[in-house]
Amino acid sequence: MASSRPTRRAILAACLAFAAAPAAAQQRGRPDPNPDASIEIEQVRVGVLALGGSVGGGRLRFRGEEHRFTVRGLEFGSVGVSSLSARGEVFGLRRLEDFAGRYTEQVEPRDRAVGPGPETRWLRNAAGVRLRLRTERSGGQLRFNEAGITIELR
Repeated sequence: MASSRPTRRAILAACLAFAAAPAAAQQRGRPDPNPDASIEIEQVRVGVLALGGSVGGGRLRFRGEEHRFTVRGLEFGSVGVSSLSARGEVFGLRRLEDFAGRYTEQVEPRDRAVGPGPETRWLRNAAGVRLRLRTERSGGQLRFNEAGITIELR
């Protein structure tokens, strides 16, 4: 009769590999698949030629509480009225204080085979907080200015 030792070793090795996978993914620059918070952003821009302004902000849901914030640095490429809705997840957020700050876009290639629909954008701040945003817009095209965006908690 065959010994059960190799089976136990195989199960133990599989468990260890499974447990190490999230750490390995983070080392490669990918966030943990389990977000720390969720985020929603709503912005409206009114523009005529080179003049324009935007108003809006968002909500962060972190540890069972909702926190409001403002966003500066979003640009829209249109004349008239345009709006942006973004929803997504927040990774690497350990303390609420780490959420505010300047975020820069982390360019990740888009799968062209997916077709039209929401765009997914990654942003990261100096505290290591990463935002994965799926954006939908009407009336214009969203751009992040060269300096990134700045988020301030209210």
